[in-house]
Amino acid sequence: MSMIMHLALGKPGQSAGAYPHYRIERPCRILVIGSQLKAKTKYQALLRHVSIGGAMLDFNAAILLPKHFFLEIDGFKEEIGCAEVYRSGSELGVRFNMLLAQEFLSRLIRVQFSSGL
Repeated sequence: MSMIMHLALGKPGQSAGAYPHYRIERPCRILVIGSQLKAKTKYQALLRHVSIGGAMLDFNAAILLPKHFFLEIDGFKEEIGCAEVYRSGSELGVRFNMLLAQEFLSRLIRVQFSSGL
């Protein structure tokens, strides 16, 4: 599985950074926003790896997505802004529009560990 989503693209004059990633298996949804900022469509996916900078999802290879969308992780109310950076078959690598707070990532890992999945 590619870890390309864990490389943050550097801004001009900055180098790219890499973030530690964590193996997660958690259901999630991709939320595509329609015109006038109304929810348009939700697609089921499976979160496989996550870092503060991005994630790798298992997602239906036949479904086309816009460049930007939101990610909703089961058990969490946050909608995380994402951009697609990698796609191969059912693998979908996304970069988060903003780095995840370490507290949020810690909560996600704790929930995963306590669920025993």
